[in-house]
Amino acid sequence: MSRIRRWNGRKRQVVMACAALVAGLAHTSSAKASAPHVVAPGETLWSISAANNLTTRTVAVFNGLSEDAQVVEGQTIQVPTVDEGAVALTNAGITPGAPSTTDPAASTTTTDTSSTGSAGSHTVVYGETLSSIAGANSVTVEDLAAVNGLDPAGILAEGTSLSIPPPSAVPAGMGTIPSPSGDLALEPAAAESWNAMRDDSLTNYGVDLYPAGPASAYRTTEQQQELYDLYLSGQGAPANPPGTSTHEMGISVDVAEPSMRDVIDQIGAAYGWAGTIPSEWWHVSHGG
Repeated sequence: MSRIRRWNGRKRQVVMACAALVAGLAHTSSAKASAPHVVAPGETLWSISAANNLTTRTVAVFNGLSEDAQVVEGQTIQVPTVDEGAVALTNAGITPGAPSTTDPAASTTTTDTSSTGSAGSHTVVYGETLSSIAGANSVTVEDLAAVNGLDPAGILAEGTSLSIPPPSAVPAGMGTIPSPSGDLALEPAAAESWNAMRDDSLTNYGVDLYPAGPASAYRTTEQQQELYDLYLSGQGAPANPPGTSTHEMGISVDVAEPSMRDVIDQIGAAYGWAGTIPSEWWHVSHGG
């Protein structure tokens, strides 16, 4: 009888251990699966994507949405894992590193993919102003208003479609790098090394390197203020207060796709470029 009791006791221990193992595996599996996100006031598809270290394109494709789709409060968005997002892009016939149609500073802006500079379009979301949209797209309020026949001091209605003029002229004394939004400014040494790194990436990895949007390289203090205000309002990605960003120094770029960052992690050191903010895969800087 004592041996039977001991055997039954061992059986219970084995069953409990198996149950714990199954529960642990189930937890691990769920932790690696997509997760639902309920849209909060002021959020955009871009801000949700950035908060989860994903591109707008990845989250949009995974949810069957366009990159410039507007999300509404209470809507549920599925946030994929990196692997799930990559599979979704592949199934959609999209090659990582190909030009994106979204601007990291304004999720509903679309731009031409040429490097010569061209107008794009933007659908106004709640809380945006002419000033915030102009700053995010490196244009002046006056130019943005003129292109759309608006009063520079006017109020925008949510859902309004705006034409975005080409970015403002590159400041004197700055170098330039190509982007889908036109040539963007960087500090001369940073621009020179970026262009050399880009050539290396295209030649040896088949991946183009470019800023994700018109405000993703050099920024004026006014543009940084606009992005910081958007961040504080919950509508934009993390942004430093004006006067503290390396973008204002012309030595940082926000890249468009994780595949670009992967290449920079491999070859960037040879050109003085590296990621400097662990939580922001898109942000790389020159000179440390």
